[in-house]
Amino acid sequence: MKELDISKIFWSKCRSKLMEKFFLEYESWNNYWFHMRLLSRDLDEQINSIKRELDNLTELWILKHRTELKKKIFFINTKFYLINEFSQIFLKTYNPMDKIKEYFKPHTSLELIIVNEAIKTKLTNNWKNILDIFLIWEIDKEHLSEFLNTTFYWRKIKYAIITTEDFYNRLEFGDKLIKNILTERWNIYLRDSLKIKEKLES
Repeated sequence: MKELDISKIFWSKCRSKLMEKFFLEYESWNNYWFHMRLLSRDLDEQINSIKRELDNLTELWILKHRTELKKKIFFINTKFYLINEFSQIFLKTYNPMDKIKEYFKPHTSLELIIVNEAIKTKLTNNWKNILDIFLIWEIDKEHLSEFLNTTFYWRKIKYAIITTEDFYNRLEFGDKLIKNILTERWNIYLRDSLKIKEKLES
């Protein structure tokens, strides 16, 4: 068994991002392989930094690689003796909120964006909240679903999208589901052009 110097693992942001991606993919039953350019794009890191850290992680026996079509591809070494321990570290420390905020920022047509705080621990807990994300107005559902799948490593995310007109119609007719969604505990209002939160608190 190869001895591991733990001090050599967590010393750069790039390395941490790489390990998070590999271990969370592994925990999702997807020991996907990745090549350097794909990782550079997905993690927004320079290709030279990615190459250096991939080589380091391979040397530490955490990753393995093979060559296909003249490209070196990397994947988790399933015989790494701390694989379960590291998987748990990244599962417990993963926080998707920054990615969610960044994703919704350019979608200026959305008038209401509510994210339930329980979404932060979606990889380790399955809270019985009504919805994870509630949106008012329009957004490309296919694109949103793709983002959620990759961000939450294929965990099921419950979301709803309705128009402003439909929203107010439901409120007028006393729709209990809508009221329960709006008053659910731990709601985080990322955008509230309709001032819903203010009206609920008044």
